[in-house]
Amino acid sequence: MQKILIFSLFTFLYTLGFSQSEVKLFKGLPPGNLNDANKEVFVKTERGRLDSVTIPSIIFFRPEKRDAMKTTVIICPGGGYRYLSIYDAGFELAKQLNMVGITAIVLKYRTQIDGFYEDYSKVPFQDFDRAYEIIKDSAQNWDVNLNKIGIIGFSAGGHLAAMKTVYNESFKPAFSILVYPVISFTDALTSEKTVTRKVLLGNNATDAQKQANSSELHVHPGINPCLIIHAQDDGGVMVQNSLAFYTALLNNKVKAQMLIYQEGGHGFALHNKKQDDYWLPMALKWLRFNKFLND
Repeated sequence: MQKILIFSLFTFLYTLGFSQSEVKLFKGLPPGNLNDANKEVFVKTERGRLDSVTIPSIIFFRPEKRDAMKTTVIICPGGGYRYLSIYDAGFELAKQLNMVGITAIVLKYRTQIDGFYEDYSKVPFQDFDRAYEIIKDSAQNWDVNLNKIGIIGFSAGGHLAAMKTVYNESFKPAFSILVYPVISFTDALTSEKTVTRKVLLGNNATDAQKQANSSELHVHPGINPCLIIHAQDDGGVMVQNSLAFYTALLNNKVKAQMLIYQEGGHGFALHNKKQDDYWLPMALKWLRFNKFLND
């Protein structure tokens, strides 16, 4: 049985050796919450995760030496919208990006709790939109170039990132990196092992809801470069999700690159242990190629 400990986020960051700033997204009761209880707990697993996030925030990681391109990345951790795998697919990635001069902002979006929200299906997107408003308002103080803000999303966070990639009325990512992402809520591309659609939309999602939340159906030529990373043997999120998204990008003449591992499973974060491969160096080369990082 996993041991569950209640931690403040700053305590958790301190134990990791990080010293960064956290900004709450909302003053007072977040929209959609039925009460103001902070139910967040840190669950000690091999990866480490946050459960029951009810007070959303962003954690700002500033590099000691800023790359001349002034690229910033918003990181959306995964967890099936039930929890946040925010250590390796969040804080650790932010630290690695800081080492090459990229500013990183980890989005701690709210996770689903039965009976806690008016309509959870709107909540992660509300949190992202509010996070971007804060980033935009703080751009000068944080030395953020609004034209060079990209997004990285893992699993359910990849769903959130992909949705923000295709529905880009208020925020248009300069680039998108999607790692074993949940792309589609269609029946054909939804694995029996994934709970992401059920958690976000409930048990009785309509066909219209499924289609609206399937980003491969909403790709258009105005999307900026995308990098997709997945494993062929992913048992949680079918690799066909990434293949469908890449095909849609290709059909719309959007610049894109894809890495499909032969093995790796789901949730490998930065390190595919099965093939002993770290994909971030390749992603940094891709960023350099697309003029988001200095040579």
